[in-house]
Amino acid sequence: MKKFEEMSLKEKIEAIEEVLKKDIMPMLAFDGGYAEIVDVRESNGETHVYIRYGGACAACSSAGGATLFAIEETLRKRLENDKIRVFPV
Repeated sequence: MKKFEEMSLKEKIEAIEEVLKKDIMPMLAFDGGYAEIVDVRESNGETHVYIRYGGACAACSSAGGATLFAIEETLRKRLENDKIRVFPV
């Protein structure tokens, strides 16, 4: 598998979606929520992932804190890249 930083934007989006599907969605679904990718952009050497929460996550107070941190850390670890940032929209 290619290193994340060597992937095209399209490949990065596919890799992010795969981690979201396999690792993050089950965690969110356990609490009755979900997240969807709205956009992925590259900026100043970072990959910015914009997500929208749904279900229970949409109104959850930790969606902008602990949950957001967990999503970002999961993506960073699974894709072996510390230049991934996640932003709720």
